[in-house]
Amino acid sequence: MKKAALFLACATLGAGPALSQREAPVAEQRAAVAAWATCIADENADTARDLLVRDYRSDGYKLGMKALAQTRVSQECFDAMPRRYRQMRLGGLPFAGGLAERLIEQDAEPLLTRLSMAVIGPEAETFSYTDEVAMCAVRGAPDIVARLFATEIETPDEQASFAALAPVVAYCTKDRTPVEASPLAMRSMLATASFRLLAAQKDDADA
Repeated sequence: MKKAALFLACATLGAGPALSQREAPVAEQRAAVAAWATCIADENADTARDLLVRDYRSDGYKLGMKALAQTRVSQECFDAMPRRYRQMRLGGLPFAGGLAERLIEQDAEPLLTRLSMAVIGPEAETFSYTDEVAMCAVRGAPDIVARLFATEIETPDEQASFAALAPVVAYCTKDRTPVEASPLAMRSMLATASFRLLAAQKDDADA
């Protein structure tokens, strides 16, 4: 039996997090999107992979991501989710980032190894200024980005990783508009950029 996902997400990657149905703490919002993204990515991996490499400004991406956000998840996964997360509403960027991070985790090879090789391989396309900055940070500090993804959300380890990454982001925006983003948004941007960079290596190997 399938359970209808009550998790509704905006389709545009660049959109910030929408308000939840109630004013939930940031940590709870982040945990909710991680829980939903895990269910959906695990059960719809091929669809999620296809969407995450697309231009998120396109209608196809927007419609596909909206449909994926509203997809049904298994009863088992739904029941395993804390009850307070089951009706959270979050925006498109956190959802896309959660999907990307979960799909990245599914590869058994250490992420540091994969990202370190990817930065010397084919580049991945970027679709906006913030996306370009995120990709620059991933390529400039794959070790810090890999360490960030190994941290739990809202923890001192995550904060330390963001602090270590700050000079890299500053370099990527030198003489340009600074990028100010919440930990949720920044981690999501880095996850989607990392996913596309890793996917570009697989596409090159398959060519």
